[in-house]
Amino acid sequence: MILKQDIQTHTVFSDGKNTVEDMIKESIRIGLESVVISDHAKGWISKKQKIDFFSNKEIYIDYLLKINESKFKYKNQINVFSALEVEVDIYGNLKLDKGIIDYISLNPSKKKFGVDILIGSIHSESFEEDFIQTDKDNSEKRSTLIENICNLIKNKNIDVFAHPFQAIHGHFSVNFSELEADQIIDTFINEWVAGHNIFLEINGKKYPDFEQWDYNKYITGEIKTNDFAFINKYKMRGGLFVLGSDAHSLEGLMDTDFSILDDINITNDCIYKFI
Repeated sequence: MILKQDIQTHTVFSDGKNTVEDMIKESIRIGLESVVISDHAKGWISKKQKIDFFSNKEIYIDYLLKINESKFKYKNQINVFSALEVEVDIYGNLKLDKGIIDYISLNPSKKKFGVDILIGSIHSESFEEDFIQTDKDNSEKRSTLIENICNLIKNKNIDVFAHPFQAIHGHFSVNFSELEADQIIDTFINEWVAGHNIFLEINGKKYPDFEQWDYNKYITGEIKTNDFAFINKYKMRGGLFVLGSDAHSLEGLMDTDFSILDDINITNDCIYKFI
């Protein structure tokens, strides 16, 4: 299958290497019909140094403007969407940098914080930080992660559940059990019935060079450790997918592995495309 829409890309506004315009121009060059710019909504602590991507509203406004300018500039060559990749904590709360929070307070009527798409995610290291702050015993970590995933899916603002296996593989050597898979997919179905369109991302990132956490059990990317049984069950129960390179550089747009699409016969009618 030829990738036509890339749902997840990152730029210098968060932890990417290239500018918004650079990523869009490269997306055009490689033949994409649409691209989603989806920088991280909140920074993190790296090497004991706190990193804020959107420390003030001016930076966030500049982010929105850069994407909107490119939408117009390249409208005859590619469809461009603005997005944020937002961490969701174990209580279902969205994690946002101060600049985004300040923007929201001044623009309360703006849906989805002024972007087109919100991508929800759970990363290993942030889940670990959240879990430590609870009073739960370590034996409850796995059930807490499943609860975290379900809370992400239930958040009505979220359009996409990104790299759904990163956190489970980051902490555990065993994929979702049948009961866990049913719990998660049942949550998806309940949301669809309620009118909430939320999709599962197939993440094609091969080499997670930018990942800061220490918990990863994989070295060649999520695609090699995908839970095939989970994805197939999600598909059989009516779930649609979106595809994302998770690119943090120009090279990352092409350095992907979507072979799972053929391995379990995910065809074009299983892929949702934002328009």
